[in-house]
Amino acid sequence: MTWTISIKGQVQGVGFRPFVWRAALDHQLTGWVVNGLEGVLITFNATEAQALDFHDYILQNTPPTAHITAAALTPLEASTFFDNFSIRESRLEGQPVLHLTPDIALCAACRQDMSDPANRRYRYPFTTCTVCGPRFSILTGLPYDRPLTTMKMFTMCDKCQSEYDDPANRRYFAQTNSCPDCGIQLSLVEKNIDPTADTGEKQLDNSQIIQKVIGAWQKGAIVAVKGVGGFLLTCDATNPTAVATLRTRKNRPAKPLAMMYPDLDMLLGDAKVNEAALLQLQNPAAPIVLVEVLSKAHSGFDQAGIAPGLHQIGVMLPNAPLFEVLLRDFGKPIVATSGNISHSPLEYEDYSATMNLPGIADVILLHNRAVVMPQDDSVVAVRPSGPPVIIRRARGFAPAFIQSDLSVPNTTVLALGAEMKSTFTLAHLGNIHTSPYLGDLSDYEVQERFQLVLQHLTGLFTAQPVVVISDLHPGYYTTQLGQTLARQWQATWIQVQHHQAHFAAVLAENNLWATDEPVLGVIWDGTGLGTDGEIWGGEFFEYKGAGEAADPFYRCAHFDYFPVILGDKMPREPRLSALLACWELEEAQPWLQPLFSAAEWDLYPKLATGSSLQTSSVGRIFDAVAALLGLAAKISYEGEAALLLEDMARQYCNHCSIVFSTNYLPGVVMPGSTAIHTTNFFRHIIRDLKEGKDKAYIAAQFHWSLVHIIGHIALVKGHSKIAFSGGVFQNTLLLDMIDAHLSPDYQLFTQQQLSPNDENISFGQWAYYSNQSKYVFSNSR
Repeated sequence: MTWTISIKGQVQGVGFRPFVWRAALDHQLTGWVVNGLEGVLITFNATEAQALDFHDYILQNTPPTAHITAAALTPLEASTFFDNFSIRESRLEGQPVLHLTPDIALCAACRQDMSDPANRRYRYPFTTCTVCGPRFSILTGLPYDRPLTTMKMFTMCDKCQSEYDDPANRRYFAQTNSCPDCGIQLSLVEKNIDPTADTGEKQLDNSQIIQKVIGAWQKGAIVAVKGVGGFLLTCDATNPTAVATLRTRKNRPAKPLAMMYPDLDMLLGDAKVNEAALLQLQNPAAPIVLVEVLSKAHSGFDQAGIAPGLHQIGVMLPNAPLFEVLLRDFGKPIVATSGNISHSPLEYEDYSATMNLPGIADVILLHNRAVVMPQDDSVVAVRPSGPPVIIRRARGFAPAFIQSDLSVPNTTVLALGAEMKSTFTLAHLGNIHTSPYLGDLSDYEVQERFQLVLQHLTGLFTAQPVVVISDLHPGYYTTQLGQTLARQWQATWIQVQHHQAHFAAVLAENNLWATDEPVLGVIWDGTGLGTDGEIWGGEFFEYKGAGEAADPFYRCAHFDYFPVILGDKMPREPRLSALLACWELEEAQPWLQPLFSAAEWDLYPKLATGSSLQTSSVGRIFDAVAALLGLAAKISYEGEAALLLEDMARQYCNHCSIVFSTNYLPGVVMPGSTAIHTTNFFRHIIRDLKEGKDKAYIAAQFHWSLVHIIGHIALVKGHSKIAFSGGVFQNTLLLDMIDAHLSPDYQLFTQQQLSPNDENISFGQWAYYSNQSKYVFSNSR
């Protein structure tokens, strides 16, 4: 008989067809396998028993970076006899219905090839195979085949072609296959040197260029390196002058800088790398991983310059062969931060980089493989127990969102997300595609990048949404874009409240929409427009379970409001949050007044009295506590105050415990009540400051008290399931405390593949709409 197996999911660009070919030979089957616009199709001769066995084998032994969402074994009415098993050219009929494969970090086999002097790819900085290398960043069309990538311009030499055609070779049908004889070439642009000028010098080869980059690092220079998804700005992480120069030129005075280490052994000499961190460092996504610094760092990296005021650093191992060669030769960690000027998106095109980056970089390292889709590095925080926390979801993770138990209607829906930490989500023909992190949309160039990625992704799938979803905030770029696109496509335009989108995201990720039990949603972040016109951010919602006919989210509790003044100035100056959260507390004045000039001290309380806008934001409460403890009156990057406060609290807990015998709960919430008295919360903190208690103890007690507030609301409302989302829950100390205090009595749910911050808003908007489509939206077009 002749059978077919149709496989959907993330199955292109991961070595799936060569895997099927080898499996067919092992099972002594004849037929063929092909890439199509819906995934992978296998047609073969077999008995029913053989077909079932082959089907089960494929599903149970997939390549490590493949993810199958659906597989169907079907007999064909008309049988065809095949005399061998082959890989056929891709089929282009139909409409694309598949998941896009993210870029995959250098694999162990390719790393070994690069380190073997007898191998023809020894030190070749663009070595790849069927299971590693660039994918999404170089994709120009579907299905994933070389002519539809930026590898199209490179013609394989005879040796590479032989590997590509040899079913027994690891590079069989490897679309990115190349070598020093036919592959990608490096070039170098040095500051104040015209790259088009003829100097009479012989053109440098890849090896010579690499040595020039090493020399530049050794001299303290800043080098912009074109990586897989765009440019990184790099320098010697052990050179304080170089680090300070990079900060000055990039106008980045305090925000932590990521580092790349040559190998794990050197990293272990500088930081605590537990099993969870090791797993992420060796993940095919190769993200930046947050780890705690040892008391003595052996490499001598500039900790004060890399992560001012913090005991954690963001680290990664070489994710691409180019960095493998560079770091191995340099032998020390480097700073590796996003290659962009302040408030602009990541540079990814050679021409633009050579125009914009010389103000920061002394040297620019280019190569002639074009990047189609720019992507920042992903960032992950790990915990001793519990899932990792995705801080930034980009290279290696995006754009595929694959969850086998998630029901995705065929309706094409575009959800445009929020303003900061922007993403969009495209739901199309039963699949979910959530874009990489795209940045803060208050900047015009980021808006252009957002539209570029949106046009590329919708173009790949030839998708035209019939529903477009935005946030409630009328001033958001995505709200205005949503209206425009809805008119352009004659689609329905819908708005979903910011924190309800957060809650919907965590419910969908944990398959909780169908639950018959109520779920308590704890949604804490910095800002989001509420349905009452105030700024929310310290919210508790109830999801009452499946079967609700109307809006399923009831806002059952929140932190008491306090005034908002001076617009965007407040998030940039934590001292304002401290003043406004404590402005009714006379006892707070000795800690507040030194933070302001005499004129400010006279003016700002008057503005608070007359303010018509209020907030319940836990993000601003973190800011206020940090300011009161002397950590940050003003900040230079978003979330700085909260990071410093978490770090201070963690250092206390490392020497004591994350479990406390007391908390600030009395007076903050009353027995049987869901009212959370923000002013009384700060009254406790001021009392401890007056008594001279250790500020690190107060920081830790603040975290512990937040956990008790959650437990109190859950107890009063009678819920056994609690779900958490919002940027505050990037705080791993808070999550560890939640586990310690609440996990014995409650089922706890956090984001899994997505970040808890605003990156998940677009996915949550889609989830809210798709699961509540019967709800009558007052803002429909």
